[in-house]
Amino acid sequence: MKKKPFILALSLLLMVLVTGCSTKEEHISIQKLENKTYHFEAYKQEIETRDAEKAKGILKNADWREYVLEKDHPKADFIFYFNDDKNEGNIAVYYVWVNPDDHVTELTRDQHKKHVKLNRDDSKTILDLLNE
Repeated sequence: MKKKPFILALSLLLMVLVTGCSTKEEHISIQKLENKTYHFEAYKQEIETRDAEKAKGILKNADWREYVLEKDHPKADFIFYFNDDKNEGNIAVYYVWVNPDDHVTELTRDQHKKHVKLNRDDSKTILDLLNE
């Protein structure tokens, strides 16, 4: 008789552990330009994997082109990277410029050697991630 409550409690504990382990969260570091200097805005620990994976998919499938950043180009509005990618040795730092008139973003990566201008939908996804 005493085994039933023990087995029930153990089962509930295992279900909680399995559920808790299955909801992976992404870690992202963000710096935001404020008054001509960058401020560490967030080390976001509660980015859901699906949101991060969607953003990573956009960045991976973007039409990146060779680019040379001009010396007088304004500073990026955001700088960010996915911390979890550091462990895999393939970290990419993204620099984001927001064009509020067109509702689009422009990004560079690889020390400003690659450039892409995202469409409105993809820009919104990236900005939502950065402003959560």
